[in-house]
Amino acid sequence: MGTEPQRHWHALALCLFIPLAGTSGCVYDYPETADTVTARPVDSAAAGRTTGPEPKSASARPYDDQRILAREAENYAELDRLLKAVPGPALLTEVGPLDGPLRGFGTMDKIESAGDYTVTAACVGASGATVSVGQEFPGAPFQPVELTLNCTGSTSQVISLQQGYVFAHLRLPGPGETPWTGAVGGVRLTR
Repeated sequence: MGTEPQRHWHALALCLFIPLAGTSGCVYDYPETADTVTARPVDSAAAGRTTGPEPKSASARPYDDQRILAREAENYAELDRLLKAVPGPALLTEVGPLDGPLRGFGTMDKIESAGDYTVTAACVGASGATVSVGQEFPGAPFQPVELTLNCTGSTSQVISLQQGYVFAHLRLPGPGETPWTGAVGGVRLTR
């Protein structure tokens, strides 16, 4: 067997192992509520299809209104056209909704070489937004470039970037949830 202290350690180890082993195979299923539905760009073909009359109840889930889905699809198509106005392959691209419960976006990607890059940002269907683009390095001042958008076209600016990660973040006026109208915004980084 063993000495008395060894038996206590074995018992303690067994007591610790049993609860850990008992929970290691657990799967938890949390049902999604209407508040957790994520907004995704909708292709224009899918947005044009309707499944019947719109529900009249006030309890309809967000992002089920076919008219707003169609408007959002049109806005994404226009946004794509505006962002691609500057030629060149995209090194970073991100789009997202400007309103509704899940509005805005943030993204990050790696730049392989230092140099001058063109940032193009645009929004469609809203009055305005701000896109911040930049890099953060230890010991260096954090000064992202901010592009103010008025949603009447695209805004472009040439910025110098170092090798490493670059981020883009959509900042929206006003805090909290706003009604969903189908307004969208996006950013594109080219060399």
